[in-house]
Amino acid sequence: MHPTDDTIVAVATPAGHGGVGVVRLSGGHAAAIGLTMARRATVWTPRVATRERLDGDGLRAEALVTFFPGPKSYTGDDVVEFSAHGSPVLLAGLVHRAVALGARHARAGEFTLRAFLNGKLDLVQAEAARDLVEAVSPAQARAAFDQLDGTLSSALQAMAGELRELELKLEASMDFPDEGYHFIEPSEVSAALQALRARLARLVDGRARGQLVREGARIVIAGTPNAGKSSLFNALLGADRAIVSATPGTTRDLVSARLVLGDYAAELVDTAGLRESDDAVEQEGVRRAGQAMGHAHLVIVAIDGSCPVLPADHAVLARAAGGRVVVAVTKADLPAAWPLEDVARDALAVSARTGAGVGDVITRVTRALHEGDASADHVLVTNQRHGVLLAAALSHVEHALAHFEASGGALPEEFVAADVQLALGSLDEVTGRRTPEGLLHEIFARFCIGK
Repeated sequence: MHPTDDTIVAVATPAGHGGVGVVRLSGGHAAAIGLTMARRATVWTPRVATRERLDGDGLRAEALVTFFPGPKSYTGDDVVEFSAHGSPVLLAGLVHRAVALGARHARAGEFTLRAFLNGKLDLVQAEAARDLVEAVSPAQARAAFDQLDGTLSSALQAMAGELRELELKLEASMDFPDEGYHFIEPSEVSAALQALRARLARLVDGRARGQLVREGARIVIAGTPNAGKSSLFNALLGADRAIVSATPGTTRDLVSARLVLGDYAAELVDTAGLRESDDAVEQEGVRRAGQAMGHAHLVIVAIDGSCPVLPADHAVLARAAGGRVVVAVTKADLPAAWPLEDVARDALAVSARTGAGVGDVITRVTRALHEGDASADHVLVTNQRHGVLLAAALSHVEHALAHFEASGGALPEEFVAADVQLALGSLDEVTGRRTPEGLLHEIFARFCIGK
């Protein structure tokens, strides 16, 4: 574990030039180092920005200095922040000067690690701080802020408290086996386990939606060769990313790009035309296209509206059936060879050349992604580590309940208590109450320097 009794410093804003850059100091000597850099004798009024001229390793810097005395600071220790002009040279000078005065360079995530170790945040909230910084969609930012605000932590702490109470009553009964004392009735044990199972199951069942928020949706454009898939791909992106050619089979591999649709981040994937082929390279492209369809959150099936519908088009529709599907009838700027409803009642006409219908496809896809959004009062699990541990906790509770009820409530307390302890251990590992030191290093090493 990193030492926590020294003073650390880092640039807390992104690398590069900007209007404002922030240098953050935290630790027992943060105020003294800041005062020396400002050539000031008295400490600043807490949480009030004060204009100062700083010594930045031979450079003079004008900055707003804000002092946050511990424990009422982000890290729980004394924190001093310099908001200066966003010149990388100037900010580096401030850091170098602070190091010369006794601070050391902060490691990745070390400010937030100190907040965790000082009890300012639990591990769920600490991970949410990183997620909020990295968010690229409104859904990601909203989920991260909710977790940083403690919504998931509060739910887990409540369940952990109930498990501890159940464990204490079971162990108290175990301490007086000969006297026949029971500090909890079988019906209470069953009711407590059933309630915990229901709440854990709701969190675990929402993992798929949480992963969609965190990782983004995978949207695959599929269809036969020369159906206009690459043109539609470019039109949806608003940029020429995929090669477009009248020659069938131009796309041999997956072409992808990131975008944001509504609240969600998404990866849009253009695929090879699905057809039988003797060409080994094209066969591999078709295989990858099919594999991409199987892992997609949504498939846009492109069908050429200017030519007769082929059996291969129906084969693509059949292959996509069972998941979320949007049917885009392409080349709508050309005379239509058949009515839209011939292949799908809700098919959309679209022309990549004129842009007609492109907005309709985006709207339909966005609406489909938002189907099943969690209600406002539902806690969303977006972190895979949390999901795995919550599933383990649920498994332990279900195991205890199944065996307890199968025994008619006669299962000895020690067997139920063992499963309760395992479930509690899983919840405590989520929040960081019982977290191996190696895992903490792994988690905080993913943070940016200065956070």
